[in-house]
Amino acid sequence: MFYKLKKYDFLVYGFALTYILKVYLQKIGLILIDKDEQLFNIAGFVFWGFVFSVLIYFVLYHKAETYFRYVLLGLAVTIGGTVLSVYFKMERASFFFIVLFWGLIFFLGVSWYMHRFKKKKLIPTLLKKKELLVKIGFLLLVFIGILMSEGLIGIPDNPLTFSLLIIFCILAFNILAPKFFNRYKFFILGIYGGLFLLYFYSLSNNESALLVTNEKERQEFLNIAMLFLLPVPFFILFWVYEQWKWFRNIKAEKTKAELALLKSQVNPHFFFNTLNNLYGLAKKKADETPDIILKLSEIMRYVIYKGQEQEVRLEEELNYLENYLELQQIRHHEKVEIVFDKKIADKELKIAPLLLIVFLENAFKHGVDSLIKGAYVHVKLEVSEDELLFEVDNNFDPEANSKPAGIGLENLQKRLEIIYEDRHQLELKKEDNSFKARLTLLNLS
Repeated sequence: MFYKLKKYDFLVYGFALTYILKVYLQKIGLILIDKDEQLFNIAGFVFWGFVFSVLIYFVLYHKAETYFRYVLLGLAVTIGGTVLSVYFKMERASFFFIVLFWGLIFFLGVSWYMHRFKKKKLIPTLLKKKELLVKIGFLLLVFIGILMSEGLIGIPDNPLTFSLLIIFCILAFNILAPKFFNRYKFFILGIYGGLFLLYFYSLSNNESALLVTNEKERQEFLNIAMLFLLPVPFFILFWVYEQWKWFRNIKAEKTKAELALLKSQVNPHFFFNTLNNLYGLAKKKADETPDIILKLSEIMRYVIYKGQEQEVRLEEELNYLENYLELQQIRHHEKVEIVFDKKIADKELKIAPLLLIVFLENAFKHGVDSLIKGAYVHVKLEVSEDELLFEVDNNFDPEANSKPAGIGLENLQKRLEIIYEDRHQLELKKEDNSFKARLTLLNLS
């Protein structure tokens, strides 16, 4: 169980603790406050107030945990050790306690995040990943070695420090981005190996570099040493690019799957009705039967094969629409007036398949089929060099047409958003007993 903190209580505790520490440290002479620098003093007090507030929030959030007392002990030791080491001017000890203090805050912050957003506890999760724990432990040892190497050897920027720095960078990559490291490990190791050899080559040509006292000469030598750190930002940028590319591919695959699903949901209403009418005509041995079978075959071939493509020529889509309207005319006989006006500048223009048919299916299913007589479907197609306008106007029986519009128009809107995004305009207008749909596709060339 985790302790539920009352709202904003941690801010009160945090700023109160900050004030107490300020007064105490000022009294024993560890901090000096210039009364003339009021703005700076206020900013510092607010900053540390928030730091201790967050710390108290994290600590009390874990109050019910078994390791709570150890966390409190660790914080007490780090804060007390920092104060004492600063008081006795033990720089290395104070640095050690400060690092340990921020490490505990980091641990509590990660634990809070894991529980709050991932619904998991940090320690049990880490215990399941023993290999990761070993790597983190080794990384900490390397980090401590980097901090202590210069002090133990007494020579700044010595080869041991740089060796440990390289190991630290490589190990950090392996922990933070294991897949990236495994994919490019030879490249990463090659770069750092080359820089390491360059460092020792420069060192062998300038053996006195470690002992120089001239600041200018030392700075020139350290410029070579800084090469070890140069690959890090480039690796990070490259890793970010890899993640972006991976995310883009995932998004593309998801879009492709969504489009496939939407295409598979094309309304089969027309095929069922056409087959029923075809059955009736076959029984009467009507002369139109072979033509209907041929047109139906062409429609089904287009839906099955061309419907899977990303784009088709406008001429192919137009033939599909004309076959559909001819079959509907045969099916409804004289019941419906069908008018198809076309003004096409370029039939080779390419569009996504099975977009326009949705308007026609909707017009017949929810319009013509609801009327006994006087039905009409007026279709207009205008195509310029890079723009397409498709308009369908039909009437319906308001009393009979109580069914919802179905998935056709809804799927169409989703497909348009995926394929044409901001390059389309869709208008649906319903008035009395008429319905008008108007689609404009822009920037097609």
